[in-house]
Amino acid sequence: MYDDIANNTENPRPGVIINNPHGHDVYKGVLKDYVGDDVNAKNFFNVILANKSGVVGGSGKVLKSGPNDHIFIYYADHGGPGIIGVLPRSL
Repeated sequence: MYDDIANNTENPRPGVIINNPHGHDVYKGVLKDYVGDDVNAKNFFNVILANKSGVVGGSGKVLKSGPNDHIFIYYADHGGPGIIGVLPRSL
């Protein structure tokens, strides 16, 4: 997770994430293997390809899947210039 919400300067409660007006902190206790600049394409590919020696930063954890396993990757993005989820206009 890029982890840019909890300690964002616009968050009125630093270190806390509440997902509805009367909700509780959904951030406390969340384990994070890769955050901030450690969330990048190179680390992503190394993690899913189980290339532990190629990972830079983070926990160093990689998937331990085998040839008969299926990996589901869910990706969500709000989009914007320079964001990975935005397709080039030529596509």
